[in-house]
Amino acid sequence: MMNPASAGTDPMNYRVAFLSPVPFFKGGAERSLFDLMANPKVDPLLIVPAEGPVSEQAASRGIPVEVVDFGQVAAIRRPVRPASVGAAVSDWFGAARRLMAVTKRHGADIVHSNGLKAHCIAGLARKLGGKACVFHVRDIAVRGSERLIWKGLARSSDHTVLVSRACWPGEMLPENVSVVFNGVKRDHEPRTFRAPGADASLTVGICGRIHPFKGHHVALDWLGAAHRRGLKITLLVRGEAEAEDRAYLESLKHQAEALGLKDHVRFEGRFEGLAAIYNGLDAVLVPSETPDPLPRSVMEAMSMGLPVVGYPAGGIVEMIDHRENGWLAGDAEAFCAAMEEISTLGPMLVELQKSAARTVAERFGMERMHRQVNEVYSAVLAR
Repeated sequence: MMNPASAGTDPMNYRVAFLSPVPFFKGGAERSLFDLMANPKVDPLLIVPAEGPVSEQAASRGIPVEVVDFGQVAAIRRPVRPASVGAAVSDWFGAARRLMAVTKRHGADIVHSNGLKAHCIAGLARKLGGKACVFHVRDIAVRGSERLIWKGLARSSDHTVLVSRACWPGEMLPENVSVVFNGVKRDHEPRTFRAPGADASLTVGICGRIHPFKGHHVALDWLGAAHRRGLKITLLVRGEAEAEDRAYLESLKHQAEALGLKDHVRFEGRFEGLAAIYNGLDAVLVPSETPDPLPRSVMEAMSMGLPVVGYPAGGIVEMIDHRENGWLAGDAEAFCAAMEEISTLGPMLVELQKSAARTVAERFGMERMHRQVNEVYSAVLAR
């Protein structure tokens, strides 16, 4: 059971039930969920739709876990189709009632949901008389129907947290919507960067899930342009493709071969731990042409002292200040220019590294994220 706390006050611990829409680690959302549960002012309960890697890791950290079966709600996918919602209505109500029972039994003050399906269940539970709910939105509404859903989420939550301003589909944020950037731990010293020199080879990495939205195909086109320009660059792709994205991974391998890059691109699979993920890289590329809400690889690479080149879309423009703490590149020409600067800037890269470190501390520090989330909890419980 959770430790007692009184709603409407500033308790020693906020009793928060975190609702995950998946039982496995799909990407950065699950890693950020554990960052939220590590908040020293939070007494967490993790609720998952089934047992799996997420519940196992929570249990290993001493976090209590409950399972709430989502039923057909778990089958809903973006883009959301009315038929899939209709098929899930009965299970939606059932999951909401089960959520209410679990949170009551554990004495939770707030349900903090971490994905669209979880938001829908938490929001319905709230309407049925359940606990206050905070929605954590980590996606960008691309379609018109999704923009309506996002605005509906804000109306059905006590508070909605966005991981970047790019996640909100309107000009003005409603009063109960705020931006809280994800945090990254600074438990390591940034490496000392030395420019390789104009004639040396650069090793550039793309680190994270392999998915069409992440822009690996864009990076290969840019790499082809760079090699035609005489730039010596090796691209290391570190990450895995989920089952539905295996065809995309194979298409990338064919693309690299067709561009004559077979000897300059390596698909290395999944790495564990920041030191291993970013080891041996001179720079990190984040080519998310499809707007990415707030890619962790940007802030992680910055925290490691690595130059970052990101596509100027989505939340990336809220992370990278061009030529101050990294580079923005929207085409092959801009990518090549960034690579040339990284190779030749020398002492100026030290200043850029310092700026990146300040960015991590000021925008993406873990303590800052915890403090801002605590302010949300306090405001919700004070109502």
